[in-house]
Amino acid sequence: MKNSFFTPYKVYLFIISLIGVLIVGWSTFKIPTYLPFVLFAALLLLAIFAEITTTSVQLSQESGITFDVGTSVGMTAIALFSPTAGVFITAAANASLWLVKPSKRGTWKKSLSQLLFNNGMHAIAILGAGYFFIWFQSLWGELTVAKYILSFLLTAVCYDQLNLWLLLIILRLQHGKNFSTIAMWKDNLWAMPINIVVLTSGGMLLTYAAQQYNLIGIVIFFLPVLLTAYAFRLYVRQMRSHMDNLESIVAERTQELAARTQELESVNRDKDAFLAVLTHDMKTPLNSIGLYAELLEQRPAILEAKPHIPRSIRRNQQTLLNIVNNILDLEKLQAGRAMPLDKQTFDLQMLTEYLVESIHPQAQEKNITLSYKPRITAVMLEADQQQIERALVNLVSNAIKYTPEGGKVNIEMSEEAGTAVVKVCDNGYGIPQEELPYIFERYRRVGKHKHLASGTGLGLAVAKAIIEAHNGHVTATSEEGTGSTFILQLPLLQYTEPSPLYQEHSPT
Repeated sequence: MKNSFFTPYKVYLFIISLIGVLIVGWSTFKIPTYLPFVLFAALLLLAIFAEITTTSVQLSQESGITFDVGTSVGMTAIALFSPTAGVFITAAANASLWLVKPSKRGTWKKSLSQLLFNNGMHAIAILGAGYFFIWFQSLWGELTVAKYILSFLLTAVCYDQLNLWLLLIILRLQHGKNFSTIAMWKDNLWAMPINIVVLTSGGMLLTYAAQQYNLIGIVIFFLPVLLTAYAFRLYVRQMRSHMDNLESIVAERTQELAARTQELESVNRDKDAFLAVLTHDMKTPLNSIGLYAELLEQRPAILEAKPHIPRSIRRNQQTLLNIVNNILDLEKLQAGRAMPLDKQTFDLQMLTEYLVESIHPQAQEKNITLSYKPRITAVMLEADQQQIERALVNLVSNAIKYTPEGGKVNIEMSEEAGTAVVKVCDNGYGIPQEELPYIFERYRRVGKHKHLASGTGLGLAVAKAIIEAHNGHVTATSEEGTGSTFILQLPLLQYTEPSPLYQEHSPT
């Protein structure tokens, strides 16, 4: 059986950790050569103190990267003493960070393996960067300010990239193909310039301060390094907050999209059901018209025996026209346009009386008693007569449709506080209380009544839109098994105010 230790991840972890231990041991052995020792000790203390400014960024639920400025002190040790001095100071700073900082899932796991790997990773990077620094400066003769800055800058780049790639390799080995080193490297491009600037500026300032002012200079010039690190910490915190906010926005938008998708699916189902009902509703009158037309074509003299045929054809034609008008009005409402109104003055009770007469054959087919007792005085409106008639037809037809054979539909009219009130009462099937608030919605039909009568679910929605366009309103009361009452209210002529919707769309 294969030993689980011999995996690429654990082998790599062991090799880097071992190299780190050897390099730090070598740098410890050379401590007596770091002179003046007081200056070296001051840099060591500053590096340890600098670790309190560390900033951690979570890469995933299981891993993260920690940024710090202690390494900038190691850069100074390279320039003032040797690369091994930089290794020792960096290792001491890492050890102090590991001892002081509490563990945190995803960004900082406090384990011995972590300490050893971090120590190896930083030791390799700082040693490599240190020898690069010495080699690069050896290329120049006399050092100018520009050459001095360039040497620190390139050394910082060398350290940053060595350190980062050593980390990315172990993350790749740990997480497998799910972790893309190139993608993660690109994701951290935003932090690289900041990290390099911190290393370069910190290393140069401390080196210059130590060379010019010795111990006092280190203490004074180390303050800008700490301020730079703190600014970086605030930046990372702000970025993390921004990312959390973006995640929240994405989650919210995802929920909204899911809700819209469900709403769209519901609308599509409603439209499918509507088209099925529409096909049925249009098919019946079309078949009737076709049969009567064929009968008249074959036997023109049949009108003497059956004079009701023209009325039936006319009634079926009117049914089709009402369906088409409802669909057209629905499209206007869905597009956000107001229903066009051609207002004129007329008597509502005369219109109702005509309507009852024209719709009476529909009630007779079901043996339903349709009653209306006209008022003595006129009920004058200033409104679109054709649209008001459509609204009344929809309400009365709906009452007849959902009243069983032998039932009653009664129309009453009155005046209340400058308002014409029309009540359409029936003793039909009634509407369940839980569905009553939704009966004026488009495509809405009472679930229990779908098998009792056909319908598109548009009649009541269109009637409501017409009444409201005239500054009126329509309500309904019902009791299941007893019947329903629809109450239509419209302002009388002397109380009528122009509809805001009508004003908006009326010609100037």
